[in-house]
Amino acid sequence: MMHKKEMLEAFKNWAKNKEFSLQDLFPTVVKKEAIHIDLSIHNTLVKTINEFNNLLYFEEKLEEIQVQNPTKIIAGGYLEKRALYTSDNYRRSTKTGIEKRDTHLGVDFWLPAKTPVNTVLDGEIVCITDDNFEKGYGGLLILKHKTENNVFYTLYGHLSLASIAHHKIGNFLIKGTEIGVLGNASENGNWVPHLHFQIMLTLLDFKNDFPGVAYESEIDYWKSICPNPNLLFKLKALDK
Repeated sequence: MMHKKEMLEAFKNWAKNKEFSLQDLFPTVVKKEAIHIDLSIHNTLVKTINEFNNLLYFEEKLEEIQVQNPTKIIAGGYLEKRALYTSDNYRRSTKTGIEKRDTHLGVDFWLPAKTPVNTVLDGEIVCITDDNFEKGYGGLLILKHKTENNVFYTLYGHLSLASIAHHKIGNFLIKGTEIGVLGNASENGNWVPHLHFQIMLTLLDFKNDFPGVAYESEIDYWKSICPNPNLLFKLKALDK
C-alpha cells in the first residue's frame, strides 16, 4: 500500500493531464466558469452565525452575486476556516478548551435545489447515506474510482434523499450518469442548496460517512488525503 504522500503525488500526476468541465458535473447548467465566494471567518458577505443560519438572508446574498455574474457558478471553500458549523457534531473538548471542526475539505457549488448532478468519472458506489442532521450532508453519495495507478473517491453531499434512493451499494456508474439532484434545506442538513464536492485518497475506517471539515490542528494530515477538487476542473477562480 502506498504511503499517503505517494498517493497524493500519484493523484496529482494523474490529474495534471486531465480536465473536467463544470457541465460534466452539472449537465443542465450552461456555465463554464466559476466566481469565488469567501465564507471564511474573515468574509464580509455573512458576517455572523445568525446571518448565515438565516437561510433567506444568505440566499438573497447569493442571488445578488449570481445576478451580477450570470455566466458563472458561485463556488469555493477548499481549506477555508469557517465559523459556520454550529452543530455539536463539529466540536470536541480538549485540555485547552473547545476545538471546532471548521476547516473545509471540499468545494461548494451554490446552485438551486433540484439541479441535476452527474458523476464526472466512472465509479463504484461505496456509500449512500441519509445524513440529514443539523448542518450534516443530507443525501450523501461516495464513489470509488480506479485508474492505472490510483484509487480515489469522490463525495457528493447535500443531495435530495428521493433522488439517491434508487442507487445501491456496489452499483457501477459510468461518467455522465445522474447521481441525484440538489436537496432543499429540509433534507440537506438545513443549508442553502449547494453541492459539497470532495476528493479523498482513502476512506480510512469510515463506511457510511466522511468528514467534510477538519480540525485546524490536524489540517496537514487531512489535506494530504483530501486534495483540492480544483485539480480536476482547473478553474482560475478557484486556484489555491
